[in-house]
Amino acid sequence: MTEQRIQFHSSDEGEAASREMVRRYEALAARAPSADAEQAAELRRSLATLEGLDRQYGGAAPIELEGTEALVASILVPLASLGDAGLVIAVALWALRHRVEITAVEPVVNALAERSNRAKDRHELGAVFSLMQAVIDHVRDRLGADLERSNPERPWRILHANLAITAIRSEDASLLDAAFDALDAALPDERATFYSEALALALAPGIAKAVRDRIEERHRRWAPP
Repeated sequence: MTEQRIQFHSSDEGEAASREMVRRYEALAARAPSADAEQAAELRRSLATLEGLDRQYGGAAPIELEGTEALVASILVPLASLGDAGLVIAVALWALRHRVEITAVEPVVNALAERSNRAKDRHELGAVFSLMQAVIDHVRDRLGADLERSNPERPWRILHANLAITAIRSEDASLLDAAFDALDAALPDERATFYSEALALALAPGIAKAVRDRIEERHRRWAPP
């Protein structure tokens, strides 16, 4: 398996993705009607607005309209409570396609973690890895300075830790190298602890040699003597 990254190929694909996003929400709302009818109606309107923006600007064009970032955030936060990680990820991908900043990062991080935990094989893990990479690239300008280092639950940290864990589970050497390089650069204060903990798990039976070797190398590089 080689490293994967999200690519947006055409406007038509973006518009189709938005239509599917709205359809998915409608199906979810029909299966499990919300106790808050007003919030559900607002979510429908907001998702329809994203679809309308796709029709107006194209499915992959940058959108710089005032209020678009707030609109995306207003969708992500309530969507997170509905338990559909796919919908949260779909809205995040809408923002990525249109170069709209994601200000509500936590719901996206949690949805990606859920998708990774549910992945059944290397192909699915590689797809989640690609999604995580795309989100990391997208929020780098906002979170890359990592000014909340005292908070272990900050999205920047969780994204990189989950990227590395997803790569470890994939047992793919190229993904491991990419994830570990990203973690080393993004979390210099925490890499020694991460590789020490990872090494303890990697010594268990059944762990692939490629995984163990790479964790051991990073542990030697960063852990104190």
